[in-house]
Amino acid sequence: MSILAGIDIGTNTVRLLIADVKDKYNFREIRSERRITRLGEGLIENSRLMPSAEDRTIFVLKEFGEILKGYPVEALTAVATSAVREAENGREFVDKIKVETDFDIEVISGEEEAKRTFLGVIAGLNPSFLSSPQHLLIMDIGGGSTEFIVSKNAEVLDSISIGLGVVKLTERFVKSDPVTEAEIENLNKIIKDELKNLKNKFNSLNNTTFVGTAGTITTLAAIDQNLTLYNPLRINNYILKKKSVDRIFDNLKFMTIEERLNIPALEKGREDLIIAGTVIVQSVMETFGFNEMVVCDYGLREGIIIDLYNKCRADS
Repeated sequence: MSILAGIDIGTNTVRLLIADVKDKYNFREIRSERRITRLGEGLIENSRLMPSAEDRTIFVLKEFGEILKGYPVEALTAVATSAVREAENGREFVDKIKVETDFDIEVISGEEEAKRTFLGVIAGLNPSFLSSPQHLLIMDIGGGSTEFIVSKNAEVLDSISIGLGVVKLTERFVKSDPVTEAEIENLNKIIKDELKNLKNKFNSLNNTTFVGTAGTITTLAAIDQNLTLYNPLRINNYILKKKSVDRIFDNLKFMTIEERLNIPALEKGREDLIIAGTVIVQSVMETFGFNEMVVCDYGLREGIIIDLYNKCRADS
């Protein structure tokens, strides 16, 4: 058995997982934490990470460092995704993290992000999905990018990363409170234009199960169930219907940001981003003809742990 830890520094959220890993895809969560720091704030406009966003993120990483001291962690991997890999000062930020926290940060590509997300999703899905003859199309909506992974029999066949993220889209297109119909139309247009390039490739798949992971999708699943407290056991493998997504969005779009904060299942810090995120979900489901998706609470953070376990085992 190995006590391993993974840190995922995303465009919107920083996540920590400490787990007792018994073998590939089989681990027991010891502790998990997540904090919304909005690292990618202002990146669209400035092409750089803002000092305030860096400070918020480093503060959380220091907090995670203190938490890690309380556990016999044998190995740790910390990765950064879209915001850091795209920012002009991304490398400077990685160096700053090293000085202030002693964490060595690996900046991963979109393709590598998709690969490790796949490992996490496979660990969280009901085994029946892995043994079926169907293809899986997995979507991971992040703050700065969205990854799509095509798999069959627990093997990756293809993966694509596109620059549609909820922080980016919100900063570019959502200026009003509540959102206007014109802003929603602009969101739909830019998303569907981006999806055109994927349509032929993904429409050729037969018997495809659509799987969704990350904060937007798990939040929609929690809202659909009227959860007052987030419960991963109620989220993992939940079937979220397209008609439910449409119904939730019809309510959200008329609410102000302040009103959305009163929805118990909507995590604070996601109240503005949920509009762009839900439009991505709607657009993808409409474009590829999916009436439902399987929701997975596991994702990149869990995949980081599994990838680390595989590397530790290969080195031993």
